[in-house]
Amino acid sequence: MATPLIRYVFFLFFTVFASIAMASDGFGEDIQIPEPVNPGLNYLLSLTEPVHSQNIDTEVIEEAIKFVLKSKDKNALYFPGNRTNIASAYHEFDIRKDLKHVLDIGFNPGIPPFILSPSSIRLAYWTEVNGKKQLPPDLSSMLSRLDHPIMVTGVEHEEITPDLNTGAYYGYDLNRTLILLKYQGRPALISISKQKNVSDVGKKGVVLGKDDNWDYFYSGQNGLNKPGLGWVNSYMYDSYTISIFIEQGGPDHLVHCGIFKWLRAGWADMNMVQNQHIYRGLQRYTDTVKGILEYPSLPEPDKMAEIFSMIKTFSADELRDKVKNYITLLSQKYREDASSGGKLIAETIKDSSYLSQLSQNQMQSVLAVEYIKFLMGKNTIQDIAYFISPADINRHRKG
Repeated sequence: MATPLIRYVFFLFFTVFASIAMASDGFGEDIQIPEPVNPGLNYLLSLTEPVHSQNIDTEVIEEAIKFVLKSKDKNALYFPGNRTNIASAYHEFDIRKDLKHVLDIGFNPGIPPFILSPSSIRLAYWTEVNGKKQLPPDLSSMLSRLDHPIMVTGVEHEEITPDLNTGAYYGYDLNRTLILLKYQGRPALISISKQKNVSDVGKKGVVLGKDDNWDYFYSGQNGLNKPGLGWVNSYMYDSYTISIFIEQGGPDHLVHCGIFKWLRAGWADMNMVQNQHIYRGLQRYTDTVKGILEYPSLPEPDKMAEIFSMIKTFSADELRDKVKNYITLLSQKYREDASSGGKLIAETIKDSSYLSQLSQNQMQSVLAVEYIKFLMGKNTIQDIAYFISPADINRHRKG
């Protein structure tokens, strides 16, 4: 058995090697975001603290909004540098829909918040909103009365999908704030989150097949899913995210979005994250967000919400039966792919206690993601027949 020192050296070698490989892969110049933007970013992050003013100082954040809207070098990696000992990156993209559509799907109290990002987020749910145990308000209905900014604060629990390099996934709580406002007459949404405490220990997961299949397996076992590194207890120590969505003028009313993200994660309190890792994670996230929001044949939001509401009515025993069927299908689908992690699935599901370890929210999220995959043509009605019937689907098709 390797000594702790050898393990430590090997882990550092692996991390450095992966970082160098990614740093040299297709990136141009690294450019730090201009200093005048930082006061606005710091101010926005302060709005996630439990005690803060309910009044929004829009002048302080103007430089941050201007930065999102200005043209940039498409080959450069921009990063905000106003936090110590933490990696960061910035990414922006356009959504060819108006802000109402973004709010109707991605910030709808009847639709799980992770539905927009099944490639990045396993599950997410609010545990507190404006100091109470309640759902967030329907922001879409407030767009017509934005004579002053509207702010929603609370706590959200989040669990991520397996990391593409290590297979690790984490759960943690976020202080979260949403601000709906107008900027120069255009509606805008600012979403801010700040990790509350160190995450749960990283657990072994696997990306099955291609990442855009959105097929993932969560073993519940501590460690990394890498040969020789299964023993590592890793954590997410700090994460901060600011996303700014601004509706543009013109007949299309597309939404321009800029995301600032900071992340510190690793082992033994060492940060193993590089700026390039974060940027690639943001690309993974935004490709999915765009794909879902711009998909031409999504059902109306209220019809989607009906399906998600139905999923919540299943008892714990019913959910376990349905998730058991799902895992069986997943295992069959990838049994011939030795590189996909099929071995981890087979070993894990031999343990009869595996399903009992899954929480109600985790099991509901499996069915919710399978439904959005069906809507996007990534699986068939036969694949999800264990929890939703063809009749239900036909009732909820668009139109």
